[in-house]
Amino acid sequence: MVRRAVILADKALGTLEGKTANVLVMYNGRRFDVVAVIDSSHAGMDAGEVLGIGKAGIPVVSTLEEALKRKPEALIVGVATIGGFLPPEYRRIVEQALELDLEVWSGLHQFLGDDPELSSLAREHGARIVDVRRPPSRLRIWSGEVLRTRCGRVLVAGTDCVVGKNVTVLEVAEELERRGLKPGIAATGQTLIMVGAHAGVVVDAVPSDFCPGVVEEMVLDLDSRGLNPVVVEGQASTLHPAYGQVSLAILYGCMPDAVILAHDPWRKVREGFDQPMRPLEHEIEAIRLTGGAEVVAISVMGWGRSRSEVEEACEGIERRVRLPAADPRRNPGKLVDAVVDKLKSIGKL
Repeated sequence: MVRRAVILADKALGTLEGKTANVLVMYNGRRFDVVAVIDSSHAGMDAGEVLGIGKAGIPVVSTLEEALKRKPEALIVGVATIGGFLPPEYRRIVEQALELDLEVWSGLHQFLGDDPELSSLAREHGARIVDVRRPPSRLRIWSGEVLRTRCGRVLVAGTDCVVGKNVTVLEVAEELERRGLKPGIAATGQTLIMVGAHAGVVVDAVPSDFCPGVVEEMVLDLDSRGLNPVVVEGQASTLHPAYGQVSLAILYGCMPDAVILAHDPWRKVREGFDQPMRPLEHEIEAIRLTGGAEVVAISVMGWGRSRSEVEEACEGIERRVRLPAADPRRNPGKLVDAVVDKLKSIGKL
């Protein structure tokens, strides 16, 4: 059931920290009908205009009280903060939401349901807290069954954090649907789960031994439901010193037949780290060596870039690595062509 929701993203809408809010606005209507965004720095605007995508019919307001006029059923914490903690200035708004019996959804590392005061408020007012990052109670070790799926397995990997993997997954899935296929989305992060993936587990919250197994289980589930291909959301980068272990777990878990590699060609330093980006060629080779997987296309993050800038970047990448490159929001068909060709060549489509 699609629930009416207000997103809490004060001073974050349109920023990298507000990526959950951004994607929920851009792909509204799958799991939630977003009726307002709380962000005092952009109050009075339309959320789509803040993101540069045109009017989305979603007002930006300063307070929860203003958002209540739109009759929300849920409040979504729409930020991914450093350390994953609830910002102190957000806490009172979350408390108000619980007092009003709104369902509160959070993808933070900090589980709001484990907070004594917030959980007490939820019980008192009959409200529900959904910590999207909480791992499933039943975990499994990778078995290798994923290698025998009927569906094609497609991984959207990345060269860093926040390089457009979510957008690539959603645009590729929509293009596959336009071509008459029935793709399934396996989410590995909180944003895609809240957008409305077919299956989802926040992999970085799962004990390390079980990470590949939970990814494998999602792929097997979607395969059993007749979805094909299954598009798996990657995380971070295989060569990322801080988060590469999660990237590898997803790669091993789904053992992809084809990989789309999301990349920001203008980025020189890893997001949030004082460390230079690794060459694109190294990322492609690392995926091939560790997972035996073939990168078939490069998804270029064109957020905030002009069409000419993106086209020039894509042409440069194609010359360098001899793979098709495209901004998924402007030309998803180019990425999907590469995926379809690969899956047809191995009898998966």
